Amino acid sequence: MHYKNLLAGLAAGLLLCAQAGLSVVLAAVPPDAPKDVKHILGFYYGNGENILIRENGGRLELLYRFAQADKTFGGANVYPLAKEHFDSYTLNEAGPMTSSESSVRFERDPDGYGISCRVGGHVYSRYFLGNTTGERAKAFRFPARSAEEWAKLRAEAAAAVLPPALAEGEQVELVDASTIAGVKIDSRYGSADNCFGAPLYTNAKLYLGKEAAAALGKVQQHVAAYGFGLVLWDAYRPWSVSKLAHLALPDNSKGLLEDPDTKGSAHNTGNAVDVSLYDLETGEQVEMISGFDEPSLRQFASYAGGTSRQRYLRALLRESMELYGFRGIEMEWWHFDYQPSTMWAHLNVSF
Repeated sequence: MHYKNLLAGLAAGLLLCAQAGLSVVLAAVPPDAPKDVKHILGFYYGNGENILIRENGGRLELLYRFAQADKTFGGANVYPLAKEHFDSYTLNEAGPMTSSESSVRFERDPDGYGISCRVGGHVYSRYFLGNTTGERAKAFRFPARSAEEWAKLRAEAAAAVLPPALAEGEQVELVDASTIAGVKIDSRYGSADNCFGAPLYTNAKLYLGKEAAAALGKVQQHVAAYGFGLVLWDAYRPWSVSKLAHLALPDNSKGLLEDPDTKGSAHNTGNAVDVSLYDLETGEQVEMISGFDEPSLRQFASYAGGTSRQRYLRALLRESMELYGFRGIEMEWWHFDYQPSTMWAHLNVSF
C-alpha cells in the first residue's frame, strides 16, 4: 500500500487554524533523533531516480518522488522502514493485488555519514545538502572577495539612489529590535556568518517597524509557552545594503535576490524578518531543518525531510508567526512578511 505524505495537509490545516486564531501544534515536542540516525538522513540519487530518507516518530521512512519538479517531496510516496539491525532495514510495499519486500542497507564514510543507500538491487548515492547536523557539507559561501573588491562594491552601493517608485507607500517608524523582550538578536549580515562571508551592515544592531516589532513581541510570548524563544537573524535592511548584496552576487547567481532597482526587498520596508527559535532553558539556538540562507531543498517551507522534531519546530514557528499578522513564504522557511498586503515604502535609512 502506498502511504501518502501528510505534510501538505498539515500545512493547510495550520494555515486555516491560524486564520481562525487557533493553535494546533502538538502538545509535546518530539524527542531528538540519535546522531547516528541523523547522519544517514537526506537525499540520495541514482538510476534516474531520487529518494529521501527521513525520521518520523522514531523510525526511518523512505520517500520516493516521481517528478524532479517536486522539490519538497510533497507528492512522494512514503514507505516505513523496519529495522533489522544497524544500517539494515526492510521495506514492505503491499497493495490490493500484490505485495513485495525489499532490503534497504546504508553504507557510511569513516566519519559515520551515510554515503549510499542500496534498495534491493539499486544503489543510490548520497547528495549532501547544507550545513546542519546530519549533513557533512560546510556552510554555503559564495566565492570570497578581496578587501579591495568589497571597498569598490560598498562605494558603488552607497552612491546609488533609491528609485522614486519604491519610495512610495506607507513609511514605518523604525525601532531597535533589541527592545523586544525575550527576542535574541543574531544579526547574520552584521557579521561574517552569512553566505557572503563578510558583514553587509556597519554594526550588529537590527531595526524593525514599530507595529511589526509589537507583533513579534506577541509571537515571542506565544512560543515561550512551548519552551522556546525567537532568534532574529535579519529585519530592516537599508535599500543600499540590498544594492550591495545584489552587486556582490556572482553573475550566475543574480537571480537569487530581487533586483533592487526594480522591485527591491521586503526587508527594505522594515516589515520583513528572518527568524528561528532558541531553547529557553539552555539559551541555545535549536537545530532547525536547514541553515540560514542555505540554497538547498531543505530551505523550502514544505520540505518533507529531516526529523520529526525539526518539522515540528518549523511548524511551530510558522503557525506562531501567522497568528499575529506575519505571512511566510515557500522558498525560505525562516522569512516572514508583516501585513504583506499593505503598500509599504522602501527605505534607505542607514544604521
